[in-house]
Amino acid sequence: MVNLVIVSIAAGACTALGAVLLFIKKRWSNASLAVFLGMASGVMVAVVIFDMLPSALVYGGIKPVLEGVFLGIAILFILGYCLFNRESEEKDSLISLGYLIMLGIAMHDLPEGMAIALGHEMKARTGMVIALGIAIHNIPEGMAIAAPLLMAGMRRYKILAQMLLLALITPLGTILGSIITFILPQLLPLLLGFASGIMLYLVFFQLWPQAGIKGRQPRWYGFWLGMAIIFIATFL
Repeated sequence: MVNLVIVSIAAGACTALGAVLLFIKKRWSNASLAVFLGMASGVMVAVVIFDMLPSALVYGGIKPVLEGVFLGIAILFILGYCLFNRESEEKDSLISLGYLIMLGIAMHDLPEGMAIALGHEMKARTGMVIALGIAIHNIPEGMAIAAPLLMAGMRRYKILAQMLLLALITPLGTILGSIITFILPQLLPLLLGFASGIMLYLVFFQLWPQAGIKGRQPRWYGFWLGMAIIFIATFL
């Protein structure tokens, strides 16, 4: 169990690694930021299509999954309305976007951590493979959080501190997943559906439009790269 939690911590820490990679280069062109935001969109869509929804459907059928998806979309819609219902400067809008992305990733890091635990219950190697896939896609997700916050002028150390706190959610999910495996395994499909709804809302209503503002064509390069990364991690 200790080794599994350590692996889960490493996977979660890759979110902070993504932010650090974004910090290395001090100035980013609009095209570069569009690629990063597009890549994060591709990663999120691919995780939902190739991983989260199929796993949820296998575990619990379509009804709890759809309930979770609609609940996730509804909650993010309400939060988005509260954050964006007034006219604001670009700086305020970007900070709100960064925190919305952080919230969405936090909400899906929890069931992802659970997935590591469930995979380990089936076979130790399966848990490790799931953790590897999570680690790979956490890097561009970290970039997705850091990009709008950097664009809004937030200090790097403050972003990194928040990312390190965010990284703790994955191992927390692994611990909870080990408990739920024995107590309430029927909740996992709802949680995965809920996280999928959050991710889809973020992509189609927030992240993708922001990428388009920075560069309509470059965002597609990032999108397909993100899709390819998760496809390879999932199937190869």
